[in-house]
Amino acid sequence: MSGARLLLLLSLLLLSAGRSAAQTRPDPAVPATPQKELTVHLTLPTVVGLIGEYAGILTSKEKGKLKTLSKQGRSTTSNPVLILTIPLPRVWADRKVKAK
Repeated sequence: MSGARLLLLLSLLLLSAGRSAAQTRPDPAVPATPQKELTVHLTLPTVVGLIGEYAGILTSKEKGKLKTLSKQGRSTTSNPVLILTIPLPRVWADRKVKAK
């Protein structure tokens, strides 16, 4: 019986010593090219900024904020700018510029 155990032990050692496909290192991945982005600056009308100011004043818990709505000497808000950053599809980013 001890011979069978020894044979079983040796066969298990031989099987475990062999190179397995699951234990091999995968090929190094190709580094991805950085994705290009399109940045759009959209200038909004002054009314959008004023609505934002009024909403901030009305929702404020400070007592003196509502009095600032009626003051004529307050400065106006400049036009707010909305900045959108959109990632470009890889097909558009990889295009070469045509020479004229």
